[in-house]
Amino acid sequence: MRILLLDQNTDYSQRFKHYIGKKYAALQIVVCDNLEAVEHQLEEEPFDVVIFDSAFDQTEPESIGVPVEQTAFVYISETNEVIKGQETIFKYSSVTELYTKICAVYEKKKKRSVKDEKKVDENAPQNATTIITFLPAHGGAGSSTVAAACAASLAAEESVLYLNLEQRPSDAAFFAGEGKRTLSDIVSTLKTKYQIKGLVLDIEQTIIKDQKISNGKLSFIKGYNNIMDSAFVSPQMIETILQTLREQFQFRYIVVDADFIVGQQLQKLIYRSDKLVFVSSGSDVSNEKLKKIQRYLDILSRDDDNTVPPSYLVLNQYYGLNDEASVAKDMEIIGRFARYRTDDQSRITSAKVIEEIMKKPETFANLK
Repeated sequence: MRILLLDQNTDYSQRFKHYIGKKYAALQIVVCDNLEAVEHQLEEEPFDVVIFDSAFDQTEPESIGVPVEQTAFVYISETNEVIKGQETIFKYSSVTELYTKICAVYEKKKKRSVKDEKKVDENAPQNATTIITFLPAHGGAGSSTVAAACAASLAAEESVLYLNLEQRPSDAAFFAGEGKRTLSDIVSTLKTKYQIKGLVLDIEQTIIKDQKISNGKLSFIKGYNNIMDSAFVSPQMIETILQTLREQFQFRYIVVDADFIVGQQLQKLIYRSDKLVFVSSGSDVSNEKLKKIQRYLDILSRDDDNTVPPSYLVLNQYYGLNDEASVAKDMEIIGRFARYRTDDQSRITSAKVIEEIMKKPETFANLK
């Protein structure tokens, strides 16, 4: 988040920049002591939040180029006053309190912008975010690899976020980029009293641009730090994360990579997804397991208050079936991938498998 502070008290503004920037390193803070400097900064690059000291309350922000329709704006003052009907931020609050109030202003503005966009775009559902959840039909099916390949393939044309919800995440095998925050940090925010005010910013700071296989076209969120973090995630947290990503961010597709562990978390994930993709090898054992999954989905579909999204099937590490239709049932088979090996028949890396899978883009075109 980029913040611009206008305050004639340069001693205060420098301390503001130092202490808040030190504690919240992901913030980019620019300070100015005059209107001309503000105008120059606004011409250079947009800001998410613009803060004026109350001494400038006679200056309309629009008059110096603040795009108030897109940018959050607030006054900061030495007293808890109200300026032009807007509550100000007390400038001598603690660093945490300042950060929290700035986040609240930013999130409030962002929610309003999203609502306005929805009003304008309500007749264009093709631009809505689609959540595609990949689930394994059995252990070792390769669903994570196929999910990563799907995310990378879709990112060639659209904005895509890969979200790993596995207890034992494997995203590090596929993606890499600058950033240390993980899904565990988002869960920690959800467990605090600041969950509403800070969640959007927390997620924003956790999203990383992949530099490994997509050259920055794909974004991803690192999975849990350790397996125990997943034990504290409630179904409501899953819903909140997905809803926030869908409503507050501009991704065309969110590709979710998750475990198939029956419980309320999985149930919530299924109901909040737009499409489900199951990955199976097509072996006799995997086919039996797939039957159990199909029965489970049938039970969930009886809930009148929720809808089970359409299901698709990818046959991975696959050698062929005599009767695919009887195995797939209501699932549409969208891809068939053999077990990829090198010329000397040794197994190849995950990155190479993804490369091979992406040579069949028609597989994931069916999910658009």
